Amino acid sequence: MIEFDPLDIQICLRAGDDVAEHGGAVLPPIAQASLFRKATMEELHRDLAREHIVSTYSRGTNPTVKALERTLAKLERAEACKCFASGMGAIGALLFGLLKAGDRVLFVGDIYGPTLELARRLEDFGILHDQTFAGDVAAIAPLLREETRLIYVESPGSMLFGVADLPGIAALARERSILTALDNTVATPLLQKPMELGIDFVIHSCTKYIGGHSDALGGALLGPAERIERIFYDAYMLLGAVMAPFDAFLFLRGLMSLPVRLRQHHADALTVARYLAGHSAVSRVFHPQLGLEATMPRNWRGHSGLFSFELADGSLARAMAVANHLKLFGKAVSWGGAESLVITGHKREPASEVPPRIPAGLLRLSIGLEGADALVADLEQALA
Repeated sequence: MIEFDPLDIQICLRAGDDVAEHGGAVLPPIAQASLFRKATMEELHRDLAREHIVSTYSRGTNPTVKALERTLAKLERAEACKCFASGMGAIGALLFGLLKAGDRVLFVGDIYGPTLELARRLEDFGILHDQTFAGDVAAIAPLLREETRLIYVESPGSMLFGVADLPGIAALARERSILTALDNTVATPLLQKPMELGIDFVIHSCTKYIGGHSDALGGALLGPAERIERIFYDAYMLLGAVMAPFDAFLFLRGLMSLPVRLRQHHADALTVARYLAGHSAVSRVFHPQLGLEATMPRNWRGHSGLFSFELADGSLARAMAVANHLKLFGKAVSWGGAESLVITGHKREPASEVPPRIPAGLLRLSIGLEGADALVADLEQALA
């Protein structure tokens, strides 16, 4: 049974709860307002100069969104948090807010595809990048250059779920005055605390486990208060990826059940992964906790419900056929909701002359809440 920090459970159960401010409501009211009146022009001018903390116009700060930001900051042990309309909104603000022409980013791990697409777009503006799939310091150190300003890590990764040496990367970066950022979406704040290991910024797609019901889009960027304030004015306000108050309310609601949901996601995914690891039609299972329970990295409590496996057949055609025969797994992008999902690692057969890093016969599963026995039975009939 996975064990969470008792403090985290209390934070989730009281998400956004401020009895004095909200009159005892278990969730804060939805401040569905685009602007906020002030008593005098002097007050308006004063508040316009501190929009990162005071509600004047909801493109800046909104009370409901602010309640979510306070809660997420508590969970990640961060000084400050800013929420966005999507995870990509948070990633874009981080890169635009920190970097300038001539700077470089080092991406570590199996990075979310759109993040790399954005990095390639930034090359047009003179911001370059390097990438390594290895998560150890020995492989990362030689890739750092004088122009490297940011090490951006995804751990566990998006498709093959490799785990990086976060304490080692953080220490290496600090030695060289390089900032670090981690996409912590797969682990959630309940399973991994990157800032306690020395990571400077943490990113979440709230759309996934934090929301948990596949009904809201959002992202979050957490870090030192001074740097989050700078990103607020240099990127967030200018790019306009604003989280809606109703979405913030849905994420606060989702946080209240996150410990219970994540406990089942974790247990059922591990059961399904173990079943697949012993199946003759499966060649490999990519689940970072499988077989490593006794040697899990420090500050990592376990894995969530997302993992992948490679079919022994090894072809995209076989992966498509298996996915299409699954009855309980929806064919859809994203993950982290109550429903189980499946997606292939490729949209078309990769070129045979270039062995792909992602196997052609890869299927990624998001384990929902249907129960491990039912999901194993569904996989059994699809693999037959």
